[in-house]
Amino acid sequence: MTSDSQARHNDEGIAVALAIGDPELRDRVLRALAERAGRFVVTTDVRAADVLIADSLATERSLAEAVVVIMIGQRSTLEDAMRRGYGGLSPSFSNGKLGTAIEAAAAGLICAEAHNERTFLVDDEAETEKVPELTLREVEVLRQLITGASNKEIAWRLNISIHTAKFHVASVVAKLGASGRTDAVARAMRLARSMI
Repeated sequence: MTSDSQARHNDEGIAVALAIGDPELRDRVLRALAERAGRFVVTTDVRAADVLIADSLATERSLAEAVVVIMIGQRSTLEDAMRRGYGGLSPSFSNGKLGTAIEAAAAGLICAEAHNERTFLVDDEAETEKVPELTLREVEVLRQLITGASNKEIAWRLNISIHTAKFHVASVVAKLGASGRTDAVARAMRLARSMI
């Protein structure tokens, strides 16, 4: 993520572009984004977006220009999307799932619904891990951990006390089953490669 992109996240929200051909699905996504208008900003410029939401792999040009893609579609579309390194949600997504997927995708994670039976990008040597349920604040803290931020920096960036930052870091570490901060980041990255 560039510093310009980081600044946009802090001041204007996460820029989201849409490449959705299905008008009904597009309307649902727009309504979900409107619920959190302060956090998400819809843009028509794919290159300026932090996250692109699409419903077809046929929009290759838009997908190639996007930094992070969340695909919405049926199982076969999602499997293909995951093989290409994109995140995915089924068309029956909830507004909360979409919001969480956008937050995680903006943090550089590949997102997919946890209830899908198949794990898409698992190394042969990697063991299958249970995906923990993190709160939105914990996702924000994990995002900061990935950048290497200390508890003091996390507190300052998220406008919380150092004690609260320590609490959230400990919670993220515990939920990921990690032995510490570095292990938590490694586990999160490994999970991101398979399914978050």
